[in-house]
Parts: sequence; structure tokens; C-alpha cells
Amino acid sequence: MGEAILNNNEECIIPPLPVNSSMSHSDGPGYHIPVLFEETVRALAVKPEGTYVDCTVGGGGHFQALLDKLNAQGRAIGIDRDPDAIAWCDAHLDRKGVAVVLKQGRFSALGDVLDGLHIDAVDGVLLDLGVSSHQIRDEKRGFSYMKEAGLDMRMDPAGATTAADILRESTVQQLAGILAQYGEIRNPMRMAETIKTCMKHTALKTSGDLKDCLQKEYGGAMKIKVLAKLFQALRIAVNDELSELGRCCEQAVSRLRQGGRLVVISYHSLEDRIVKNFMRDAEKGCVCPPGIPVCMCGGKKTLKRIITRAIVSSPDEIKRNPASRSARLRVAEKINPVSYGGR
Repeated sequence: MGEAILNNNEECIIPPLPVNSSMSHSDGPGYHIPVLFEETVRALAVKPEGTYVDCTVGGGGHFQALLDKLNAQGRAIGIDRDPDAIAWCDAHLDRKGVAVVLKQGRFSALGDVLDGLHIDAVDGVLLDLGVSSHQIRDEKRGFSYMKEAGLDMRMDPAGATTAADILRESTVQQLAGILAQYGEIRNPMRMAETIKTCMKHTALKTSGDLKDCLQKEYGGAMKIKVLAKLFQALRIAVNDELSELGRCCEQAVSRLRQGGRLVVISYHSLEDRIVKNFMRDAEKGCVCPPGIPVCMCGGKKTLKRIITRAIVSSPDEIKRNPASRSARLRVAEKINPVSYGGR
């Protein structure tokens, strides 16, 4: 996970509140530790009889906290692209008598999932983006540059395209674009040319192959941070993560009831920027260029940000779970659409 790049005046540490949960703040042994646990539950403002969707259910840490707060009239839907996550939750969740549905699929399919369940509106939608520690530890998934593994990186192992496929099928220009857009890598053309030159002589099938290729070009200047950005770029490209995020946010707002909450945890600046801009624009309504005296776009205000700054992990949480250091939580509430009549 890449670190988010935010100004200090856009970060906010909120003291945790006690949460009564039958699960610990880990998703169970061997899976994943959810970040900003209490802050996330509080941001969702759970109604006991409400309907909630966790679009990235993972090992179920946040999802279990939802179940603990719902009553027999409540409903909880968990979605994840990774079949391992769905299987884990199915085996480990304490359903508490709550109606629970677990679905494997992209979070951009939120609307289709709700349509299939004949659910018109929900009270909250949660997105906890990025890669779980379970996925990183599983060497066959190929998410980690620290382990020798095949260049896979598919969130859904049944997906058609792997990271190795992207390296093989992209032109130098296309690969440079991926590195620049998704990894924010300096001089992406140099890295793309290096990779494609290596592939003329040997197939790059594993993380070790890719690191060895780059080491020949960069030598001691090849820093771990650069490798992290490279793997981030390939992972985002493989899973179309940024487009998925935008589509899911739009669907979430359209399906939220008035007063329902959209809560998103991101782990790098690209994700956070999309979420921040989406919530800001939905709160603003009008997206006409400055200087136009009367709104021409017909935009409507649909969200109210609960807090304009990102909520970040406390020093204690970062000490307990270093992976939480880059997490940024944003939360907004659905309002009745309000037309913007002027400027």
C-alpha cells in the first residue's frame, strides 16, 4: 500500500470510542487487522434495524462490528472480489440472528447485488480499500514484492488478466502510462523501457525476475519505495481499481437513504483524491466552471460531509499495526437532493 500524500490541515485523529464486539479488532487468526476500527463503526452511525453493505468485507472485522450493532430486523450484505474472503467470513462470522448475505464480486456491482436482493435503499455503505495482509502473505497471489511469487495480483483469481500479462502485452508507452498514472513513478519511460528490454531476452514471470531486471538498470539506486510504487501501479491496472472506486461511490449515493452514510478508507493518494473530490463535488452540487453566473449543469447537492478532513490512525494504532499509518477515512451523509440555482 502506498502512503497517502495529504496536507496536515486535512488530517484529523479522532479518539477511539469503546465498541462492544464479540470479535477482537482483528479479523481472526491469520487473516487481517482492520484499521480505524472504532472510528469506522462510529462513522457508519449504525441503526439497529438498518440495512448496511460492506463492499470489501475481507476477513469480516468491520462487518462483525456491524452485526453486533444490528437487531433481528437489521440486514447486512458483504461483498468481496476474493473468494477466500467470502469463505472466511462464511465460516467465522457470528451472525447474531441478523439476516446476512455474502456475495463474491466487484464492489462496482453494488447496484446489481442490491437489485438481486430486491433492496431499493440502504442505510450505510463501507469501502475499506487496498490489499489485506492475508492476500499479501499468500505467496501464490503475487501481491508482495518482498517474496518470490508469480506476477499475478488479481483480487479475483478467476480474473482474465495478471500483472505478467500486462507487462507482456503493453507497449513501452502504455506501460509508462500505467507507471505514471497509478504509481506516480518519476521518469516512467526509463522504467518501462528497462522492463521491455529485459523481456526481449527473458520472460518476467515472478517478482524476483522483475526485481532482477530493474536492479541491472538502477543498481543500488533501486529503493524499496520505488518497488512498492511499481507493484501498486501493476495491481491497480490488473484490478481496474480506480475506475471501480468511482463507479461504486456513484452507486452508493444513489442507493443510500436520506441520512445514510458513505464511509471510505483509502491507503494511497490516488484513492483518497477520488473519494475526497467525489464527496466534495456531491456536497457542492454545481460543477459549472467559475465565472458562470447561473448554474447550467443541473447538478444537485446529494451529500453532506460529516467532517471535511480525513480521519487518520492514532500513534497507538500505528504502533500496534504499522499498516494503518497510511489509512485515511472519509465520511459523508446522504441528504435530500438540493438543486443549485445560482452562484
